[in-house]
Amino acid sequence: MEELSTRGLVIHETQIGEYDKILTVLTPDAGKISISGKGIKSLRSRHMAATQLFSYSHFQLRKRGNYYYIDDSDLIENFYAIRSDLLKFSLASYICDVANDVTVENEDESELLRLILNTLYAIDKSLKDLELIRGAFQLRVACICGFMPDLSGCRDCHDPNPTHATLDILDGNLICDKCRKRIDSDFIDERGDFLRPVVYLDPALRSAMQYVTLARLERFLSFAIDDDVIDPFATCCEKYLLNHIERGFYSLDFYKSIL
Repeated sequence: MEELSTRGLVIHETQIGEYDKILTVLTPDAGKISISGKGIKSLRSRHMAATQLFSYSHFQLRKRGNYYYIDDSDLIENFYAIRSDLLKFSLASYICDVANDVTVENEDESELLRLILNTLYAIDKSLKDLELIRGAFQLRVACICGFMPDLSGCRDCHDPNPTHATLDILDGNLICDKCRKRIDSDFIDERGDFLRPVVYLDPALRSAMQYVTLARLERFLSFAIDDDVIDPFATCCEKYLLNHIERGFYSLDFYKSIL
């Protein structure tokens, strides 16, 4: 019988009956795993605190069939402030839904787990505006998944500091205004509609995105932007991530509905 001792973050839970749950836990070494939690919803269960959504815990597990079962658990962090604030809770739910979608079993997911823990900590402690946190998380996830955009300059003329540029979402490249006007047939049809997803980037928005892609993971939120740039930043990063993973999330729709 396979045994596993690991730390993990509960990113999803499925209720089974009155007292049981199936947990999806993101671990650094075994990737995403499924844990069968018999009786863990009971107030008498010694595993209750360690197995809540957003709980980061140490687990002693044994595997039988498709599921792991808990031998022992020890709560490390429960991000309490997230649970007591609906807006924070909904954003954290979206963060975990993204993690559940882009991770797999038996892979090294340590970098992504660190990103999520840092993000949940920032939400929990209100370290930054929630929309700034959301934007930075979305862009950094895209980078970890292999979709890092090239924001170093125009892809055609190689101007390193274009005043205004268009980000080609699918290719992840910048095209300055001068070059884009020469190749508008690649982007705009005869009715003037864009043929592919693009976003206009001014210098402030581009600078913020470039910082997030290049910063050390523990510093990816260590930047500031003007209030009027926060919403475009979050929206642009959302568009970039969701186009690359090719799906949307109900948790994101709910978060935005109460924002």
